[in-house]
Amino acid sequence: MTTFWITLALTAFSCGLAFAQSNGEFPQTKVTATINAPLDSAFNYIVPVDLAHIFKRYGRLPAIVRTDEKEKWIRAGMSRTVFFEDGSTSKESLLTVVPHTSFSYRIESFTSQLRFLAERIEGDWVFTDLGDGQVKVEWTYRVVPKNSITRGIIKLLLLEDINGLLRNALATLKDDLESGRYKNASR
Repeated sequence: MTTFWITLALTAFSCGLAFAQSNGEFPQTKVTATINAPLDSAFNYIVPVDLAHIFKRYGRLPAIVRTDEKEKWIRAGMSRTVFFEDGSTSKESLLTVVPHTSFSYRIESFTSQLRFLAERIEGDWVFTDLGDGQVKVEWTYRVVPKNSITRGIIKLLLLEDINGLLRNALATLKDDLESGRYKNASR
């Protein structure tokens, strides 16, 4: 049985190393949606949305249960601690906010097992007014790995779960905005 685990570990390591060597870019995933809502409504709801409302457990990733923010999350330079259902935390900082166009943030200081794999996560949102009360949103997550080996591990074991987590969160946001429930789901 020990031989099996050693073989499995070496195989995972080799696959991770092959992935890391094949692509020098940071692992990333992007989700997009067209939302039937005015641009300003979508932007003003999504930027300060309650993270516990949209981030439910997905695969290996725990749900968010709360944040410690003291005021509405809408200005560049703001920071908050994010608390997960497994007891771990991370620090999130809002880097840029361009009204009705885009915003970006950084997630770091992980206390979960992610601290061994990633330096930080960079998130970017871009909003495009399509007219007729529709907006296209693009949400990108880039995971900045600790090194080339962890880059491969992230691509192999984590990126698919992150994509699923973001797809589910975006589906919740889309449903909130299109149904009119967003007025009750924000802070």
